[in-house]
Amino acid sequence: MWKACGYVRLSREDGDKEESNSITSQKLLIRDFLSSQPDLMECGMKVDDGFSGSSFVRPAFQEMMDEIRAGRIDCVVVKDLSRFGRNYLDAGEYIENLFPVLGVRFIAVNDHYDSLCRTMSDAWMLPFKNLVNEAYCKDSSIKIRSQLEVKRRRGDFTGAFAPYGYQKDPDQKNHLVPDSFAADVVRDIYHWKLAGVSAADIADRLNAEGVLAPMDYKRQQGIRYATPFRIYTSSQWNAAAVLRILKNPVYIGTLVQGRHTTPSYKVKKRVIKPKEQWAVFKGAHEAVIDPQAFAAVQRVLAMDIRTSGRGSPAELLSGMVYCKECGAPMVRKTVPSGGNTYVYYVCGAHKQKKCCSAHSIRAEALVDLVLDCLQKQIGSLGNARLSQLVREAARQKSTARKLRERIDDRLEEVCRLEKLLQSLYAGMADGLLSYAEYEEMKKEYTLLRTQAKLQAENMQIQLERELSDAADGSRWLHELKTKGSLPELDRAAVVFLVDRVFIGRGKQVRIVCLWNNA
Repeated sequence: MWKACGYVRLSREDGDKEESNSITSQKLLIRDFLSSQPDLMECGMKVDDGFSGSSFVRPAFQEMMDEIRAGRIDCVVVKDLSRFGRNYLDAGEYIENLFPVLGVRFIAVNDHYDSLCRTMSDAWMLPFKNLVNEAYCKDSSIKIRSQLEVKRRRGDFTGAFAPYGYQKDPDQKNHLVPDSFAADVVRDIYHWKLAGVSAADIADRLNAEGVLAPMDYKRQQGIRYATPFRIYTSSQWNAAAVLRILKNPVYIGTLVQGRHTTPSYKVKKRVIKPKEQWAVFKGAHEAVIDPQAFAAVQRVLAMDIRTSGRGSPAELLSGMVYCKECGAPMVRKTVPSGGNTYVYYVCGAHKQKKCCSAHSIRAEALVDLVLDCLQKQIGSLGNARLSQLVREAARQKSTARKLRERIDDRLEEVCRLEKLLQSLYAGMADGLLSYAEYEEMKKEYTLLRTQAKLQAENMQIQLERELSDAADGSRWLHELKTKGSLPELDRAAVVFLVDRVFIGRGKQVRIVCLWNNA
């Protein structure tokens, strides 16, 4: 008796072509063959779903080889040679050399090949069939690459998973539509960045509010999302994930695709293509971030921004002040005097290299000058231009509404966990859980419930601040809408309205606004 294992493989491109190559079809054919052979005993069925035949680095195939080496399998049965592999050299190495050495019988049902009783014609035909299969794989690779390139050039989305904030259109899988919840989170991320919050602090806020990280959110939505970079059971927001969202032009409706490629269909190592070869298509889908806000965030990311520490927002003019004489950034210098602390902007080139004059200006005086300049500039704008400026700066969704939705989500999670805790004891009493399992699960669910309660409480405090307009970061916008004036500055207003501030000798100040030069 031979201990036979069926091997089934289906690549992504095969899956859309022939029903006869489906996983179910291959299994039925192999099992029907095994049942007709009295000397074959089925000892397993290995399945690689979604793996190309050009490489033998496939999880189920490697599991089968481990069982062969352990002596639990000595016969491999496949539907045909193409299901085994499409790499001419590697397929021949396994069938002609490795399997005979390991004492493994190999059977390809539809190709009528059996290594136990192969003839001279089989010995001639086997390499030829493997060569044909490899040629098919190469031809498919060329066709798929060209088809993908055509789709990218016409603005079709070709990724396997939609970026966070979007989902694939149910009626057209190559088109993206906003995901209402995730898109609101993206808007919050951009708003916080414009308000001077660092990427690390944005990640901390999202984690504190219990907002699922992109990986866990996709899995919650029922998407079969997996990554080799996952380390923990549940992922967390971090600065890198926030920065990826802040830098991605997909949120203004622009698709940038085809940035990576592989040298050939055999080599799976990804390499970066030259930027001029990327497929860029503007207006491919609905934007969730205003282009002006996106441009403002890119300016902020390019600035050399300093904060007072983790959890502190950026200084009001951080990254915007430059020396008018040499172009170097001006740096903040704190000077204690008579029990008071004074802050000055001094030329960084003079401070570090002594290659510019020692001109400086008080930070408080500079803020007053910037505010006075902006007030005059806004006052000179016509009603139409002022309305346009307000529309460009206005947030698209209410922060308070989103916070209420997230609080409700956390409270629902608390109720769900409380029900699970109540059902644990019944499970142990019925013998479904051991005492050790009961204690472990009780500890885990209690911790999750405590975290969800704390997140809801933190968001409730933030909601109260939002409703009192103490931490909204958009008072300036409210004043601009209602009174057409700018009574005070905050970081969001500065980032949206000011490009750069230049300081020259004799305390000369030149302020460059984003809508015109002042």
